[in-house]
Amino acid sequence: MKNKLRTAVCIMLITALCTAAFAMGNSEQKSDAFPSKQVKIIMPWSLGGGPDTIARQVASYGEKYLGVPVIVENKTGGAGTIALTAALMANDDGYTMVVANGPLFSLTPAFQKVSYGISDITPLIGMRVVEFVVLTNPSKSGISTLDGLKKAGKTIKYATTGGPGNDSYTMISVLFKKLGIPAEAVPYNGGQDAINALAGGHVDVAIGSPPVYRDYVKNGQFVCLGTFIPEGIEVEGIGRIPSFKEQGIDAEFVGMDYFAVRSSVDENKKKVLTDFIKKVYADPEFQKFMKGMGMEAWGAGEKDILKNIDDQTLAMQDYIDLVKK
Repeated sequence: MKNKLRTAVCIMLITALCTAAFAMGNSEQKSDAFPSKQVKIIMPWSLGGGPDTIARQVASYGEKYLGVPVIVENKTGGAGTIALTAALMANDDGYTMVVANGPLFSLTPAFQKVSYGISDITPLIGMRVVEFVVLTNPSKSGISTLDGLKKAGKTIKYATTGGPGNDSYTMISVLFKKLGIPAEAVPYNGGQDAINALAGGHVDVAIGSPPVYRDYVKNGQFVCLGTFIPEGIEVEGIGRIPSFKEQGIDAEFVGMDYFAVRSSVDENKKKVLTDFIKKVYADPEFQKFMKGMGMEAWGAGEKDILKNIDDQTLAMQDYIDLVKK
């Protein structure tokens, strides 16, 4: 009887130990799982602009495709350097992404001292090709064509989506230099702020991308003077917008925004984040959203993004010299 009792007690102890070990193993697996908490996307530009709108839409799929909430945190200023610096100061645990662009590396270092280099980040996947368009509000400025801009007979005030070192600032400044028109830049922290300034008549000209200007053009409030995309662009609901190159002005630029993390983040975590965004891009509802914005997601990988930055760095040198004169 005693032997049977001892055997029963031993079996109970062994079972309890196995159960505890199994539970501990599961607990360790859960703690090692990535992600197991909220992921943050740092946004260099203000609320309502093209990249901010897209990033927030991507973030809304966090629970569906990543299993955790994803939020967007805006850190504006410094032509994007404030946001990038914040991302590089965050833990390299994969819980912080940043939206970056080419000019942070191809333009900004020519205009201000920066404490980072391209080797500090890893681009995960592209977000969009930046199709900048120059716009006027004829009811406020009386300017509705490129010829009208040339004949305005005054110093033109133009809104940019950032200061020196920013892509929009550089390209619209180049445009006025090429046209030989006296002009004054009025920098704003994002595309929506620049468009609001144009709508209110605070500036004569503004630069923007389709998500922020499209409705204004569709309702007849704004007029597109041209785009820096050399072959021109077709925008849903608006039609074709000619390039400045087609109009005899040597000013072209194809920008890009993309998702990135610190380069020291674990490769497996980089893959998880990249796969998450790929799933969002493939989602029919997201594709419908992007079409409604007059845009397409740009799914370029790390190598293509880095090559674009290298190419852009070479192409921008003449423009940098022109703007600095």
